[in-house]
Amino acid sequence: MRKLSEDVKVDIAIWPQSVTSSGTTSTYFKMDNYSRAKFVWCSNDTNSAYLSVSAGGTSAQLLTTSTGTLLQATSETGANSATIGTATVSMYTRVIEFGVGPALAITEGETVSITGYDINGDSVTALTFTATSSGTAAASTGRNFSTGATTAGNTANVSSMCTNLAAILNDATYGVPGAYATAVSGAVTIRSVSGENMFSVTSSNTTTLTLGATRIMGMLEVEASQLTLSSSFTHVAINVVNEISAFTSAYIIRSGRRRKMPVQMVGALATAD
Repeated sequence: MRKLSEDVKVDIAIWPQSVTSSGTTSTYFKMDNYSRAKFVWCSNDTNSAYLSVSAGGTSAQLLTTSTGTLLQATSETGANSATIGTATVSMYTRVIEFGVGPALAITEGETVSITGYDINGDSVTALTFTATSSGTAAASTGRNFSTGATTAGNTANVSSMCTNLAAILNDATYGVPGAYATAVSGAVTIRSVSGENMFSVTSSNTTTLTLGATRIMGMLEVEASQLTLSSSFTHVAINVVNEISAFTSAYIIRSGRRRKMPVQMVGALATAD
């Protein structure tokens, strides 16, 4: 059996740490023995109550975007660093986990729209869920979720709204394929079940239906031929910038390892008649 480690090399590029809008740059990795490399990074908003706080009217900055920049350099210390390319991942484009925080001021007819993508990045679902002032069982009224009684200051209503929204998102008929929703602390978190789906989300009113990404994952890939080899660029790294402070890590996968061809020793024996 051929081992996966014979074909690819995996290393930690950025050890788990808080990364802000100032950004952080990984270690520079040598590419002269590999034909390609892929960086994968993940940023996680660690404030568990960020959605309910914002929806309740308190000012709270939410994580919505994370940007990765692919760098090349002439040494492991980052000498002569130059940009190869960038990628920005947003909850408005594709994320693996996000949250929705309904507020008491929500009105009937306001909507949350979720689009699902498969592992190849192709859109497979585009669904809209609408707030309604009546009904409790979300599945019984199509893609609707009940707001309940909106008595000012009654936080139980927000909890009820979250329960109703999570129920319809998980519904076998009306829900979002490949997603699982949970209602916790006055907000609904939606995540990819298998890790093979990504989602984008928008709302008709971000004041009453607050949105935020809980986990953002991005990828950048480079071929060795994309490096400026004529100027001795032999190393690559990734720089990650988050809109707000978020717990972030990254790793690098290098493949196409150049190795010696195996030598098969052959012996022959000749006999005389």
